[in-house]
Amino acid sequence: MPRIARTLDLLADLEREEAPQRQGHLSRKHGRAALNEARRDGAVHALLPRIFAHHRTAEAFTTRAHAAMEWLPSTVALTGLAACAVHGLLEDEPQHLRAAAPSPLHVRSPRWLTLRRCTRAATTTEIDGIRVATVSHAIIHAWEEDPTGGAREAIFAALREGKTTVAKIRDALSYYPRVKGRRRFLAFLAHLHNGMHSWLEYVGARTVLNTPDLACFKYQRRFVLEGHVFFADRYDPDSQTLVEFDSARFHGTPEQRAYDAWRDELFRRAGYDTVRLPYPDVVHSPRACRAKVRAKVAERLAGAPPPSAS
Repeated sequence: MPRIARTLDLLADLEREEAPQRQGHLSRKHGRAALNEARRDGAVHALLPRIFAHHRTAEAFTTRAHAAMEWLPSTVALTGLAACAVHGLLEDEPQHLRAAAPSPLHVRSPRWLTLRRCTRAATTTEIDGIRVATVSHAIIHAWEEDPTGGAREAIFAALREGKTTVAKIRDALSYYPRVKGRRRFLAFLAHLHNGMHSWLEYVGARTVLNTPDLACFKYQRRFVLEGHVFFADRYDPDSQTLVEFDSARFHGTPEQRAYDAWRDELFRRAGYDTVRLPYPDVVHSPRACRAKVRAKVAERLAGAPPPSAS
């Protein structure tokens, strides 16, 4: 087969698989000359020593994650934000990858890959061929990388989807005696122990329902209405008032708004009332939100009928 054809086959192979491959494998399959020609033309990039990827996918998160797994020993796994992304806990994949090793690795990694020494090996799992720290351990390292952004997003997503609990995160924290921002992390977890499942709930608890007269609201109360199970973000048992913090992500589409209206009607028929606080109001007008909740509670206490179901 002419050299140019073999080079084209090599590039098609890399692009079709969308995964990096070792130099030895590419040379055996397509020939060393084809690989060298592709390298000279800039069609393939060496992501790591003897690990090559197609130039179109070389900067993709998944490509780099697979490259790291090919290059690093089997005792090393992705952790932090990178592992959280593999677990499906982040909307945006990070540009930088972090890996944890139970023993020192005397290797020089590229700028997009950081190797972290862990005195105790984190529990790991494998997802689509990528070794990653389990959710609770990955979250702890994510906190060190981005405590005010990605880490909180991952925590709330993991709690909401049932992939971890606050107790499991605390247990995992015992593995790491030195965690950057440990006190702040523990203080943050203290706000989540009652079942907070979203960043907007966290903000609402700190800026809207943070006064003594609204301390009666309970976290994540479970309801069964007409055979359907629901959880309320906040619930006041005295006035039978529910408060829902509505983010654009989960309450912004016409279908989601229709579901919310159907749910609110079920609660209304059962004798409850719902106050919905949208994202912009919670973030920018917490006092107005607090006044809205207070007005609804006062209205209910002044003469709302008792609920017929719970």
